[in-house]
This record gives sequence, C-alpha cells and structure tokens, in this order.
Amino acid sequence: LNRELQMLSTAPVRNTTEKRAPLWAFEQLGTLRRKLIQRAGRLTRPQGQLTLTMSANPPVRAELLHYLNNLQRAA
Repeated sequence: LNRELQMLSTAPVRNTTEKRAPLWAFEQLGTLRRKLIQRAGRLTRPQGQLTLTMSANPPVRAELLHYLNNLQRAA
C-alpha cells in the first residue's frame, strides 16, 4: 500500500536500466508515518461532522492534500 500510494502520487524519477532499479525513489514507511501520520492533532466535531484539526503547517497540509487528491483520482 505504501509503494502503491507513492507510485500513484509521483512521477517516475529514473529510466529503465540493465540492473532493473525501480523507476521511483520510494520513501520508507517509517518516514511517511513520521511526516504524515504521527502529527499532533485533535478530532473535533464542528457543525456535527468529525474533523481532524492540526496545527497550521503548510508543507504537511500540501503533502496530505497531494496524496488525497491522487487517491481520489485513482478511485
């Protein structure tokens, strides 16, 4: 699931080679977990809808939205 998500959301960064290196430069699962999942946040219910509220961090927001948009396009 980790690599599939990264393959959907980024373009290949390498060309094919004789040694068959992967076309994508993958991030490790631990790295993605620290960057996206293990963030300080709180579940709130404004206007009756459950929402994840996090501190204002534009790079994290951009990366989360990038992954979510690519998943919605793939579905």
